[in-house]
Amino acid sequence: MIKHQCRETEPLLSGYLDGELTQGDRQRIELILDECSICAKNFEEMKQLCQQVGGMEYKKMTASEKDRLSEEVTGAASASVGQILLLGGVLLLYGTGAVYLVMALIRDSEAPLFVRLGLPAVLLGVGILFVTVLTQRIKASKTDRYKNVRL
Repeated sequence: MIKHQCRETEPLLSGYLDGELTQGDRQRIELILDECSICAKNFEEMKQLCQQVGGMEYKKMTASEKDRLSEEVTGAASASVGQILLLGGVLLLYGTGAVYLVMALIRDSEAPLFVRLGLPAVLLGVGILFVTVLTQRIKASKTDRYKNVRL
């Protein structure tokens, strides 16, 4: 008998249903589903819900369901535009400020050498990390199966 807590296993059930778990987690969930009737029942309910929602056609939705869906799409688009504007503004301010600060430090002969070299290196490192994380997030968002999941 495998020891587990049902409330800790429940979040893994949706990952199992979507085929997103590692082989080890998948095998562990299969053992739990064989042994625990509560987890097996929860899994079956999730499976049925996914089948019902996945099979729902737009034409068969009520007017209020269509309106809610439209509002969600519009809200998501507005949020994306807002995020792009905020990100662009931050990049512009950060980039411009960093360039002016570095230029002023290099020209300032009274500033210690470690400050004149260290601070530009830190700013450049932060900028590179930011761009790297941003590109990784953009790439990951294209294949994220859970981006439309709402609590």
